Amino acid sequence: MRLAMITSWFHPFPAGSANRFYEIAKRLSDKHEIHVFTTRLRGCKREENIEGISVHRYGIIDPSWSLEKGMVLANLKFSWNTLRRFLRGKASKNFDLIDCNITSKILPFVSYIASQFLDIPLVETWHEVWHLHNFKQYNFAFSSAAFVAEPIMARLADRFIAVSETTKQRLVDLLGAPEHKVEVISNGVDTKAFKEANVDKKRFRIIYAGRLESHKRVDLLLLAFKELRKMLPECELYILGDGSQRTALMNLSSRLGLRGVHFLGVVPRSDLISWIKSSAILVLPSILEGQGIVLLEAMAAGTPPVAVWSHESGVKDVVKQGFNGLLVRSAIDEITGAMHKLLTVKRLYERLQRNGLDFVKLYDWSYMADKAADFYERVAQAR
Repeated sequence: MRLAMITSWFHPFPAGSANRFYEIAKRLSDKHEIHVFTTRLRGCKREENIEGISVHRYGIIDPSWSLEKGMVLANLKFSWNTLRRFLRGKASKNFDLIDCNITSKILPFVSYIASQFLDIPLVETWHEVWHLHNFKQYNFAFSSAAFVAEPIMARLADRFIAVSETTKQRLVDLLGAPEHKVEVISNGVDTKAFKEANVDKKRFRIIYAGRLESHKRVDLLLLAFKELRKMLPECELYILGDGSQRTALMNLSSRLGLRGVHFLGVVPRSDLISWIKSSAILVLPSILEGQGIVLLEAMAAGTPPVAVWSHESGVKDVVKQGFNGLLVRSAIDEITGAMHKLLTVKRLYERLQRNGLDFVKLYDWSYMADKAADFYERVAQAR
């Protein structure tokens, strides 16, 4: 099978959706011909082969950009160059299928035109459904355009992949995607890599790893950490990742007079595994997640997670309250209390740690890649 994967973000871009396509693509490349069309970080080659994947990069992108600062223009350039290459035949490899990663509101339309031109099926992989949340995130012009675009996007593909049951239901209920066309294929984790990482746990180390955007609510974590330090002054908070809110978050930390907070930026993948495994707990205060790959990674590392519950968020699909992690509301006192409980109640900590390690065995990337390959083949044959 020849598969074209179109995604604004791809390895080594530091984002969960980029990592998903990379982890699945490299596992499928042994038996299938995989081409990834994506953007380019500074220092990356325009054309390269990564673990059997043919990667084609157009335009520069930077992890610190947001939708309203740089990302839209970069996505427009990338989308136009990708479409032009398909229409001119330079990207045509007799593909059997296109999988579009929903990382922008532009890309599904480009992918649809390309699929129609090549007369092949289109799959869309959905991480989150933003819907009304668009109006909380961006200025009015971007919000309105994004809100109108999403229901149209949900009608362009032959089939859809949702990374969680929550994302599937939002895709069906809010955007009108046909339920029988939506397949849930979860995110995963490289359990072997986490098992092999040889690092010691730091009893009072807390970690956040992810994009630094407003809906991630890292500001709540900083405020909760301030309260936690009053009770456990030996605690340290390490914030890994980049995004449009990084400067604002560093300024907030400074205004709060926080000690023990470290902004490390983007770290190499191998270092990220070590950081997660060496931490006592991981906190994901985000109010909107398709699922949260980092939560599965925390469980694989034996690092119990704290996540914020929201009816819009898929974290509840993997974090089971009191079983493999703690779910709290987006309130400073609840986040503080959950962190304090995990750091001081040994029996609870060990139970969550043990259950998390067992739970995550079902989410290895190899298993998810097999499910994706089976799904792709069924879609291609049905056309």
